[in-house]
Amino acid sequence: MAEIREKQQFLAWLRGRGQRVTEERLALLEEVFSQHGHIDAEELLKALQARGSKISRATVYRNLDLLVECGLATKQQLASRRFLYEHVHGGQRHDHLVCTACGRVVEFMSPGIAALQTEICRAHGFVPSHHTLQISSLCNRCAEARRAVSAGAAGGARQGAAHV
Repeated sequence: MAEIREKQQFLAWLRGRGQRVTEERLALLEEVFSQHGHIDAEELLKALQARGSKISRATVYRNLDLLVECGLATKQQLASRRFLYEHVHGGQRHDHLVCTACGRVVEFMSPGIAALQTEICRAHGFVPSHHTLQISSLCNRCAEARRAVSAGAAGGARQGAAHV
């Protein structure tokens, strides 16, 4: 659930741009902040409709972009072709490890990465506003499964060669 600070930020942002404050926008804000992970627009639409909202698909997509522009949500492609959204509390940012086999996503925060970002920006005359980092790799489970498959294939090839 969105805290009062986030709701006030969104309302002020909308009003500052001459946008209307609608029931659908507020319902979407609440739904995004009630989620505790990455969620796509279709999942948000279904969740809102399950709560009785008459919000349309187009309204969900349009207003998700507003939440991203406002700084209350992020939009990223993590291990798939679809965009995933997540809320941002108090400007906290994190990065992601993504398994290229199973799609598992692990969030992490690293003060070292943040410090390095600041150092790199300063060295090149930039002022950092935000960053994204996604490391694509195999999780331990998928890496082990690949090793097992490779070992089995290699063992079968050696046995086949011995029978020739």
